[in-house]
Order: sequence, then structure tokens, then C-alpha cells
Amino acid sequence: MRSFNRVLFGPFWRHNEPALPKYMYIPCRFRYKKKWAMHLKQNTGCQQALDHFDAFYKPFYGDKWPLIRVSLLSLSKHCAVINKFADPEKARLRLSNLGADDLVKSARRLQGQLEQEALTEQTLSHNSVETSSERIPELDLVANENSFNRSYSSLYNSSPRESLLEKSQQKVFCEDDRVDHGLQTGQEIDPIYDELYKDNIDVFVPTVQVLSERDQLLKDELNLNMFEPRNIDVQVQRPESINIARDIEAFAFPAGDVSQFPPAKSHNHRFGYYLMDAASVMPVIALNVQSEDQVLDLCAAPGGKTVLILQCLDLSAGGSLTCNDNSPSRVKRLKSVLRSYLPKDDLGQVEVMQLDGTMLNHCVYNKVLVDVPCNADRHVLTEEENNLFKPSRTRERLAVMEHQKKLLISAIRCCIVGGEIVYSTCTLAPAQNDGVIQAAMEELLETSQIEVAVEDLSPLASMFKDTFTFFEKSRYGQTIIPTLLNNFGPSFFAKLRRIK
Repeated sequence: MRSFNRVLFGPFWRHNEPALPKYMYIPCRFRYKKKWAMHLKQNTGCQQALDHFDAFYKPFYGDKWPLIRVSLLSLSKHCAVINKFADPEKARLRLSNLGADDLVKSARRLQGQLEQEALTEQTLSHNSVETSSERIPELDLVANENSFNRSYSSLYNSSPRESLLEKSQQKVFCEDDRVDHGLQTGQEIDPIYDELYKDNIDVFVPTVQVLSERDQLLKDELNLNMFEPRNIDVQVQRPESINIARDIEAFAFPAGDVSQFPPAKSHNHRFGYYLMDAASVMPVIALNVQSEDQVLDLCAAPGGKTVLILQCLDLSAGGSLTCNDNSPSRVKRLKSVLRSYLPKDDLGQVEVMQLDGTMLNHCVYNKVLVDVPCNADRHVLTEEENNLFKPSRTRERLAVMEHQKKLLISAIRCCIVGGEIVYSTCTLAPAQNDGVIQAAMEELLETSQIEVAVEDLSPLASMFKDTFTFFEKSRYGQTIIPTLLNNFGPSFFAKLRRIK
């Protein structure tokens, strides 16, 4: 870069002439060096997470993604779960005075109204069938079947869901939706020659393409984050009934109210309520824990869902809870939470283990909750500490889905025949939600005699439609997407039942 400096020489005087300065312009070179802190700022983990979500979530969620994106970057809402081991009446009164409502109670009220409407419609339909005595029997069977379908649909205010075999024909993430990252895949070796010379080490195979480590990681990320549904033989069961434990109470502020709950107060050295994302309550509700169940919380830390499970159990009447986590620091935090919410007598009846969850196979539990480690979408967008999208943790992030699949298979093996398993995450990634369930069921079909069925959770979602916004294209479970009015989630949960 050239520049000209003006240099003053003189002044020089001549006889009878005014003094005038003389200037000479000398070209000089100035070097411009970019500053790393100003011009070449390194992308943070939060920014890389947002870029990743724009690349992989936008094609899947379509027009809903802009609203989801803004909600993820906004302040989240929480709910307060009442602790029955403290002073629930006092906590309930305090939360009501703040203007919060019990979202579970509202769901029960809506369920009662829908059941009454369905019963009335079914009675009218039955009376109309009885009055037509000259109808053909075959037509009566068709009418009764259609009446059942209409009553089921009106009960939950939604049309019957398509079967998984029908949905498997839908391409959730096609090749055209992939984002071009400037990576050229090159030409692959002909599989015929690859099979022919695979055992002959003397055959020279020319290198088609050489990838750097960064490009190879990018290629792996593209392949791992593409969820494409496949046609698998899986049974879909509708729930016989929905029974939410009476001791589950979760208070939340109305839609549009962004007020924050004050910290819980201690009563007899136990806190009156636990603050958590309201969407995290749904996996425990879907598990349908009863007072005498034998429950395993496979990935228990930090302890929010564990506290909620304990509200449903009666440890003195035969119910039991086993908590597990493989991280020493997380187990320490879990024990601290249990001490803050349980009496000493009940605390000794809760078993806490620090084992690798993928290695457990004790088939003694009838209810298993596996809340697997995941992208944690909201955390990685707001916190740099322990951010999974840091460049140093790329390989760890790419291994998450395989780890999730192993945890789900382990949870199924720990469940007795007839028992129930709930798989949950706090991410919107289709590959970590429906993709993991699909991969786990495929592996079980190929390597074991275990058979599982998927329970349709759309009736449960209809009960909470006034509180949460559900994404309608989830295949095996339900996905709660955040909105600005009710900024809960994200959360995914699916329910499996072991049938063999």
C-alpha cells in the first residue's frame, strides 16, 4: 500500500521575494496487518451451534424454524414442581399468589371434558344404529368401526395418526435438502472391484481423494446428522387409558407471562418446590409411574426428573427407585439434590449408582426412564462453558448418537416383559430423536429376540395442547418446540413397551 508524505524543505529566500515554503513528495510504504481480535475473530461455540442448527434444523422444521430460532435465543420459562415431602400446601399457596397455575390440573380438566364429549357422541351413534333395524350386518360393522374412530378422534381432538409403515414412505431429510458446505465427495471405488480384490494386498488401488482431518470430520457430521426413515416392522399400540399420578403438581405462569419464580424456601431442611423446564415434566408423565413400580432412572443427574418420579412412588409400600449416572461430579450433584428434597428415612431407600449405563442389563424393572445426553440446544446457544460445539469436542459430538443408541438398548434390556421405557432428549435434532429409536429397534431385530412396540402418545399430547406446542411430524414420539408465548423446551419423548 503506497502513500505520499509531504516533507517541508526550507524556507528559502531570494532577493526581493517573499519567503515561500517548498515541498517535496516522497513515496513511502505502510504495511497493514490485520488484528486477530478485531478482524479475524474466532467463532465461539455458541455461534457454531447456531450455524449447525440453521444448516440441519431449517430443512426439517421448515416455516416453523424462524420462530423456533428466536425462541431458543430468548429467555426460557420454567415451572415449579411441588415437593410432597416438604410443606406442599404452603408451597401451593405461595405459587398461586404469584399468579401461576397447575398445568397438570388443567390437563386433567381438559381430559374430563373430552371424555364426556366422546361418551355423548358414542351414545348418540349407538342409539342411531339400534333404530335402523333393517340395515345390512356388514354395513353395521362398518358403521361401528367408523363410530369408534370418530369417538377416538373427538376424544383427543385429533385425527388418528398414520401408521409408522405409512410414515416410513415419507422422506424426512432428502438429498436435496442437504446444505452445500463446499465439500467435494469425489468418485468412489467400484464396489465390484472392491469385493474382488479385498483379500489381495498386492493389488494397487489408486487414491481417489485425499481429505484433511477437518474435511473428514465435516463429511462425518453430514452423514451422521441426516435422518432418513426406513421401513421397519414395528407395532404401534394405542394407550388403554391415561392416568397421571395425583401427586404430580407443576405450576407455570400463563402464556405470554415471562415472570420468573423466586428461589424455593426450605421447610424442615427440605425445599418446597423444584424449578425445571416444564417440557421436562412430560417424559415422567408419559412413563406413568405408579406407587409400587420398580423404576430405573438410567441417566439421572442432575436430578429434576428424579425428584418428579419420587412424587409418584410410595417407597414404604414396595415402590423403588434406582438412579444411575457415569460422571462422578454429576452423581455428587444428584445426591445433593436428593438430600435437599427427601427425608432421611426415604433417602436411604433410593439407590444411587455410578456405572456405565450402556453396560447395565439387569432385567428387574418395569419402568425405565432414559434421558440421554444430547446436543442440549438451549444450553449450547447461551453458554460457552462445557459447550459441545467447541472445536475441541467435535469427535465427542459425533459420537453422541451411537452412545444414545447403546443407552436405549441397555434400558430395553433392563426392562421386564410388559414393562415400559421412555426415551427423552432436550434437542430438536431428528437424528438424535427418531433416528436413535429407529437404529435401536433395527439392531435389536438383527441381534436379539427382544421385541418392542411403540405407544402412540398423541392422546397425551392432546391433553397438554393448551400448554405446549407439539411438532406434528415426529414419527415415534412427541416433540415440544419452543414458542415466544410459552417458551418451554425443546424436548422429545417416546414410549416403548417390551413385548418379548
